[in-house]
Amino acid sequence: MRLVKKLQLFLQPAKVSCDRMTELEEIDRLLRCAAGIDGVLKQVLRDVNDGEKRSTGRDGLTADQVLRLGILRKRHGLTHRELSEATFDSQSMRWFLNLECGAGLSKSAIHANLKRVKDSTWEAASVCVLRHAHAEGLEHGEVVRGDTTAVETNVHYPTDASLLNDSVRVLCRLLSEARRLIGDGVVFTNHRRRAKAKLRLIHNVRGEEKRHPLYLELIRVAKENLTEAVEGVLALKAYTARDELLHIRIDAVRQRLETYVIRVKKVVDQAYRRVVKKENVPASDKIVSIFEEHTDIIVKGVRDTVFGHKVMVTTGVSGMVLTLRVLNGNPTDSTLVSDTLEDLQALYGKAPTAMAFDGCFASVANRDAAKAAGVEDVTFCKNGNMKLSTLVSSTKLNRLLRNFRAGIEGCISFLKRTFGFSRVIDRSLETFNAALHMGAFAYNITLLARMSIAARSSP
Repeated sequence: MRLVKKLQLFLQPAKVSCDRMTELEEIDRLLRCAAGIDGVLKQVLRDVNDGEKRSTGRDGLTADQVLRLGILRKRHGLTHRELSEATFDSQSMRWFLNLECGAGLSKSAIHANLKRVKDSTWEAASVCVLRHAHAEGLEHGEVVRGDTTAVETNVHYPTDASLLNDSVRVLCRLLSEARRLIGDGVVFTNHRRRAKAKLRLIHNVRGEEKRHPLYLELIRVAKENLTEAVEGVLALKAYTARDELLHIRIDAVRQRLETYVIRVKKVVDQAYRRVVKKENVPASDKIVSIFEEHTDIIVKGVRDTVFGHKVMVTTGVSGMVLTLRVLNGNPTDSTLVSDTLEDLQALYGKAPTAMAFDGCFASVANRDAAKAAGVEDVTFCKNGNMKLSTLVSSTKLNRLLRNFRAGIEGCISFLKRTFGFSRVIDRSLETFNAALHMGAFAYNITLLARMSIAARSSP
């Protein structure tokens, strides 16, 4: 059974005196007094309960504790294991989570709860914080700056050889599991050592002439295992289980095998086209990981290529993240202003009075769209051929807005260094989006707490 909050607090030891404790106390105050937070907690409760109502069983973590766990994980850049250890030995974190004396949380419990919270829930929590900041006069959303950044997924650098080796390794593992379940009905040859040896030779030999036949052999091995995997799927479908538990296990293996068969086919196809046919495979046809198949290829000009997702971020004068959008593929920045305006209008009910973007966003269409939406002043780092008088009301204001825009680089750097925007280790696109919105919520409430502390301490 789960509750929204603890109805009666546990006896807690004396509070520690440190900067982190002061910040956590302010975040605790914001979580108690922010308007709309109760609705967010009910949404968290629905997520962790999978939409079901449970009135029996041992009490699990409350929705309030799950929300606070997300803040702690992103605020301090902790893994689930590190956060679990902190719940046992950090007095400030135990106070913040309202844990009873002598109790801590296991990493599996933390992971099981946090992974169920959807990105829309974290986004709603962030909106709740932004509205509280608006009510306190700390962020009005009148002046906005925007930029894009690339966030990595948890994949190794993709090469044809490494992807083929991953394909053989995973298919052989699943086929071995299928054979243990249904016996000799699954026939395959374990080529894992053979594929690993070819991968090592490909990485060590010099010259295309020596590497080409090794690639052909590795492609041949992957094709053999792929054919055996397809036959294994058919064997699993035809097998009649003797009990319900065995049927569930067989069905789970079959579904995973079907998923990886589709991905391995793409890997083999792109390797054949690149190695044998010498084709330049377009990025839209490539798969860079059989585990994180949603990963996009983000080419950042002359800089290194990033394997992950492109993210559009807007912040206000306070530095708080106003909107966050995970993009599909690698769209040009000049196509993103209209969607950003729509998000801001949905958040505040009106368009901002001034907006500032990088030079990549500059276009006549974006200028006209911003003006039509009610934005009085809009500027870009490089305005191109557009006259300054058609963008802003004065040269001084243009200079101020361009200097203001430069500040978003520091905001993005803070998000990457501290709040998990550098690399997301959560798997699947849904948990990737949830991790970023969780980080944005933790970032916003941390900034709001710091601003509130500074406002009270100032004379």
